[in-house]
Amino acid sequence: MRLTRILLALTAVLATALVTFGAAPANAATPAYPSVSKGARSANAMTIQYLLTARGISTTPDGDFGSVTQTNVRSFQSSRGLTVDGVVGPQTWGALVIGVQSGSTNTNAIKAVQTQLNKYSYQLPVTGKYDTRTVNAVRGFQSARGLTVDGYVGPVTWQWLVGYSQSGDQVACYWAPGTTYSTLNTKQVANAKLILAAVKAKTSDRDAKIISLMTAMQETKLCNIAGGDRDSIGLFQQRPSQGWCNDQYGCSNATHATYGFLGRSTYTTNRGLLDFDYKSMSKTAAAQKVQISCCPNAYAQWESLATSLVNAYGA
Repeated sequence: MRLTRILLALTAVLATALVTFGAAPANAATPAYPSVSKGARSANAMTIQYLLTARGISTTPDGDFGSVTQTNVRSFQSSRGLTVDGVVGPQTWGALVIGVQSGSTNTNAIKAVQTQLNKYSYQLPVTGKYDTRTVNAVRGFQSARGLTVDGYVGPVTWQWLVGYSQSGDQVACYWAPGTTYSTLNTKQVANAKLILAAVKAKTSDRDAKIISLMTAMQETKLCNIAGGDRDSIGLFQQRPSQGWCNDQYGCSNATHATYGFLGRSTYTTNRGLLDFDYKSMSKTAAAQKVQISCCPNAYAQWESLATSLVNAYGA
């Protein structure tokens, strides 16, 4: 009996320890919903646009909180009896968010969740499908912040997603990028390093590194954005419909997108840089050979910047 009591006591201590270590720090209060208004360019603005559409007010999800978005916010506020000011503050956020869980079919609400998770560098394809990858990302986010780990994006998880750190906001990266070596923001530098590491895994050629960076700078300003022209995705704005990635992940993940650009990705059979005699042509022509873009000479303007990045991080 005594041994039983000792074991029970130890079990209680261990359970308390697990709860303590699994919980959020004592000072980790739920962040407040931010106020988002006209002029904002961010993942939060894009999330608002997806949620407005999910609520029946069709809004283009471009991450730019312009006049149309403001008008649509006013319409939503009016329909809910809220203060009609066109500003998405705590009350409007609370009315706007939609619970998302396994089995949810509201694709725009799911896209809003995926957009938020990508602020935290989960690199999810914004598909509107609440698939295993998205559920795991939600669970990971909840676990890291001491929330109930159930994969359900309810009011509390929504508030953490929207109100917490903006450091991974690739939409904000795209709208306010640096254009010279000394002005690149932290996300641009981080993405440049990912590209360089991916190229290094496939070839030691210095020109391949420079061309890859030139291309990503021209296509997305070195920001791993979720959308673009038509169905374009990721750093190189590769299009799944054109065979660049069979489930979008190969385009949204920085490493695999780079492999694709090089022609060395399992997600595509398209020809890439290493499939051409790129050393015999100018670097901008080499980039164009892969990208087949509207502006074949546009890549050239980034050669100096790309060279500086290779000099700094490409060894």
